[in-house]
Amino acid sequence: MATESTRTKHIRLKNDHGKCQRLYDFLADGLEPLPVSTAFKHDLQLVAEELMANTFNHGYGNDPQACIDLELVIGEHQVGLTLTDSAFAYNPLTASSSDDIDDLSEGGMGLQLIKSLTDEQSYRRDNHQNVFTITKHYNN
Repeated sequence: MATESTRTKHIRLKNDHGKCQRLYDFLADGLEPLPVSTAFKHDLQLVAEELMANTFNHGYGNDPQACIDLELVIGEHQVGLTLTDSAFAYNPLTASSSDDIDDLSEGGMGLQLIKSLTDEQSYRRDNHQNVFTITKHYNN
C-alpha cells in the first residue's frame, strides 16, 4: 500500500476509561480529509473498536497496564488499520467460523462483523506480538 501519496498515523492506547474517545479522535483526525462517506468512517470505527475490545478483554484479560499500538495508513484508494499487541499468540482468521449466525459464539460474531465491513484481513506473529491488519477500499 506504500505510495508517494500514503499518509501514516500512529497511536498507543492504554486499557483505561478514555481509550474509546482517544480511538475515535484518532480515526476522525486521520479520516477527515478523505472523500469517503459517513458510513465508511463508521464501519472503520466499528471494526477498530471491535479489535481493540477483543484484544483488551480476551488477549490481555482486562489488564489495566496493557497497551495496543494502532497504525492508520491512508492510501490513494484504501485505508489500512494495523493493531499490534503483546498478548498471547492468537490468529482470529484461523479460528473456526460459520456463516450461520445461530452457530456463532460472541467472539465469532465480532470476526464476521470485521470480515463483512472490510475488504482484506491479515494476521502475523512478529517478535512475540500479534499484528492484525485490515484494509478497506474507497473510490475518490
